[in-house]
Amino acid sequence: MVLLCHALALNTQAAATNGPVRQMSLNDCIRMALERNLSIMVGDNIQLGDTADLDVRTGGKLGLQQTRLDLEALYGYYDPRLEVRGGQSYRKAAGTVDVITGLPSNPGERWNEVFETTLTGVLPTGTRYELSAGMERTSSGANDPVLLTHAFQYLSSANISVIQPLLKDFWIDSDRLNIKLAKISIRRSEMGFKLLVMNVVNQVAGAYFDFLGARDEIKVQEKALELANQLVAENKKKVEAGSIAPLEARQSESQAATAKADLTAAIFASQQAENLLKALITHEFNVIQPVNIEPTEKLVAVFQALSLAESWRTGLEQRPDYLLAKQDLENRDIALSFYKNQLYPALDLEATYGRNGLGNSISDSLESIDNNNLPRFGGFVVLRVPLARKTDRANYKNAKIAQQGAILSLKRKEDSVLQEIDIAIKEVASRYATIESTRQARIYAEEALDAEQKKLENGKSTSFNVLQFQRDLTTAASAEIKALADYNKALHQFYFREGTTLERNKITLELR
Repeated sequence: MVLLCHALALNTQAAATNGPVRQMSLNDCIRMALERNLSIMVGDNIQLGDTADLDVRTGGKLGLQQTRLDLEALYGYYDPRLEVRGGQSYRKAAGTVDVITGLPSNPGERWNEVFETTLTGVLPTGTRYELSAGMERTSSGANDPVLLTHAFQYLSSANISVIQPLLKDFWIDSDRLNIKLAKISIRRSEMGFKLLVMNVVNQVAGAYFDFLGARDEIKVQEKALELANQLVAENKKKVEAGSIAPLEARQSESQAATAKADLTAAIFASQQAENLLKALITHEFNVIQPVNIEPTEKLVAVFQALSLAESWRTGLEQRPDYLLAKQDLENRDIALSFYKNQLYPALDLEATYGRNGLGNSISDSLESIDNNNLPRFGGFVVLRVPLARKTDRANYKNAKIAQQGAILSLKRKEDSVLQEIDIAIKEVASRYATIESTRQARIYAEEALDAEQKKLENGKSTSFNVLQFQRDLTTAASAEIKALADYNKALHQFYFREGTTLERNKITLELR
């Protein structure tokens, strides 16, 4: 019976490890996740607190690329626009009599040909400019059967006009507002992407230590089954010798069956933990599913001295979600500046300068421009004052309220960050203290079981007592493993709360 139970346990474990083995450290798993985790590509929701209103939706690499393209599209506001226009028109006139002189005019025809090109655009200062040049040819002829004459005139022009806002739309307008907000959106996307990567790394670390704990739990349950089987074998001999009743032997057999079931459950839990780790480090689960991950690290507790004041300072400097809240306030400040500017009247300076040319040929017309024979220039100051400012005033007041709300939200986020770091440090300390307690409990349980087994050999105890001490040892060993896993998970959770997950794992993000 002992050999059969042990063989069944080994067969169950062999089935769980059937397939190729791949040795992986925590660092290997993290690097693989950074390359193959789909959340990093498409983004994900990140739970930063205990309530749903603290969820943050972060974009992945694709979202970051889209944000940059959005800004590039908005910069099209400054792109110059070229317009070229050419055409021809014809008009035929009947002969008329001048009502003043009484002289008749012959019927005639007129051809008009025009070619114009215009370049318009906006400068970062809000200055609107227009550069234009054109050539117009006018031909006319007398419809005289005796003498046909055709005269051509060439009218050319070159002009430049600028409009410079001096109050409203001077330092900011709606298009420049959108560009500034888009620049902040890029920084927000970069912070969101960093937060996303930190979250993935934190999840991988937690899954890795859960997997380590699950594998160590298998060893604990194997040891429990081994002890139970040993007691079954010893009791069987005693029953055959008549020193104990068969009912007492049944208790040890029941314990062995329970231990076997616990081992089966531990193996399944390990398989579940391994699958979770696999799902985090790659999106090709069908490829990695047959592979058995062999962790190269052990569950150990490395003490770290943590400074609350230093961690608070670091958190407020590096926590991406806190920096996102600061950038939201910056958005509100820029919007407030825009709506304040819209309260001013529109005072624009308009200036124009140009030269015209006239001649019987193209060269004559252009020479006339070069000689500046027909200049024109002018300047205007245009004031536009709306008689009612209800919309502008309401928008400005709303922007002030939104800014105040952003300030309060930032303060609330700051308090949340400080509280989370404080709790994370206390959790690390608590988990570390638990490790020592569970280790001592496991040692005491081993000593107690050893003493009870010796009493049983001397006939001063019963199998029931030994079984109880075996269960106590299994419980204590499992608690120690859980404490080790929880400590390492708490440590990585502290890194996440402090905002140093990437630095602690020697990860550098190159955001381009």
